[in-house]
Amino acid sequence: MKAIISIICLLFAGSAIAECEQNTHLTEIPYAKNSSYFPSKYAKQLDELIKNTSDKSGYLLLEFQILKHQSNDDARKYNMWLANRRIDRIKEYLTNSHYSAPVISRILTASNEDLRDVSISWCNGAQSSSAATLAVANQQLPLKEDSLGAIHSEGDASIDGETHIDTTSGSR
Repeated sequence: MKAIISIICLLFAGSAIAECEQNTHLTEIPYAKNSSYFPSKYAKQLDELIKNTSDKSGYLLLEFQILKHQSNDDARKYNMWLANRRIDRIKEYLTNSHYSAPVISRILTASNEDLRDVSISWCNGAQSSSAATLAVANQQLPLKEDSLGAIHSEGDASIDGETHIDTTSGSR
């Protein structure tokens, strides 16, 4: 049953991500090499972002890019783990601040640039109804982490707005 729910979420996630064609770039949160903690000075930027977007119709889009060329399989796995941790740190901060708007995240794994920033954009409410619905539905699904192991690992999958494509990079 959990697999069916996951597959249904995947189907909706693809169309939800494609709908945010006119997003508004808000900020970047940089990370030090091999760190999953953002510098404390960026908490003020996140606080300002929360203040400016909480009452608007739409959702936040968190994106992280990983180089498409990897030195080896271990580096690819480590970088995917690190990318997820970086996004999770921002999500945790938003959750602890009682941020009410939906948050969609995705990891872009075919970058040609070595970036260590999480890009934060705002997607308009008029364009994002299915994405917001998906984000709310995913928050309510009682899925365990271990039930998504095959989906979160490799291949072409998207769950909870995170896009995973099997072409990642070296140590970041």
